[in-house]
Amino acid sequence: MTLPLAITTAFLITLTTIPVIIKIVKSLDLLDRPDKRKIHSVSTPSLGGIGIFAGIILALLISISFSDLASQKYFLGGIILIFLLGVRDDLSSLLAQHKLVVQIFASFLVVFFGGIKIEGFNGLFGVESFPWILDELFTIFVIVVMTNAFNLIDGIDGLAGSIALVISAFLGWAAFQSGSMIEASIAFSISGAALGFLLYNWYPSKIFMGDTGSMVFGFMLTALMINFLTTPSPPSVIESPVATSLSLFVIPVYDTLRVFLIRFFTGRHPLAPDRNHIHHVLLKLGLNHAQSTLSLITYNTIIISLTVAFQGIGELWLMLFMVLITVSIGAILDRKVIRRESRRLAKIIPPEIELSKTHTSV
Repeated sequence: MTLPLAITTAFLITLTTIPVIIKIVKSLDLLDRPDKRKIHSVSTPSLGGIGIFAGIILALLISISFSDLASQKYFLGGIILIFLLGVRDDLSSLLAQHKLVVQIFASFLVVFFGGIKIEGFNGLFGVESFPWILDELFTIFVIVVMTNAFNLIDGIDGLAGSIALVISAFLGWAAFQSGSMIEASIAFSISGAALGFLLYNWYPSKIFMGDTGSMVFGFMLTALMINFLTTPSPPSVIESPVATSLSLFVIPVYDTLRVFLIRFFTGRHPLAPDRNHIHHVLLKLGLNHAQSTLSLITYNTIIISLTVAFQGIGELWLMLFMVLITVSIGAILDRKVIRRESRRLAKIIPPEIELSKTHTSV
């Protein structure tokens, strides 16, 4: 009974609070206005993450006993810190290093005091367990990176919320199959909040989740993924938890690595905003927000399904398969964008003009 209660409560609270947030944000003129690095053309309310956070927290208070919640106090404390950081950043942008300090501290709470940590790779690459302290430091690194990776994919209507819905639904199912009811309630609370928010965030969006929502989603889902990765009794169909975890986050992981490499090889700052994300690529190919989101979510779902279906081939082969197919599809899309841009420039600058320029310079 607690799981349906969790998802229903989170859905209804988020659904009913978002219109209030939209009204308040508009009255205070706290709108996300278009600029050269943003792709929306209309000033839109942000701070939708407040509704998401309210839905998740109230769902947990209703569906989980206080004694069980007490055992999650450091995890909840970390979520609250990330939420406050997101609100502060949405109201007035913070420097990246300031955000990083708070994210590291929130991760420190859940790792060193909450006991959420990656202790090894289940034998992948010969790593069964990490030496002392390295497991804590590596886990903090993973949480911080994935929290920001989730923030980076929140670039078009519906994308971050849809990915959160897919990941949380899978992790909720896995936790339920493992008998981890607290984690299942948390995961399904995220699902309910994501679904309620998507009704207002689907193209054309009435509100954005902002850093508040994307960082809360990223932080919570990464912590749940680590619990899934380290559970002593995973679902019987899961033989490769590392590869399965990667399949859940394949979109944000690929997108983050992709944009960082592009910025590195073009001599730009790794944290400098741009329009090189995978969703920007799809938009450049002529898809709208809804079509781009559906394409990426479909791909994510297919990768998860194939990973679960072929668990028996082993962690390494599954990961190699994911990397190969994801990078290959990304390269094909990039090539299409380059060709499309070349054709566009050819129409703007006819060949005879280029030829005359060449003769003049000679």
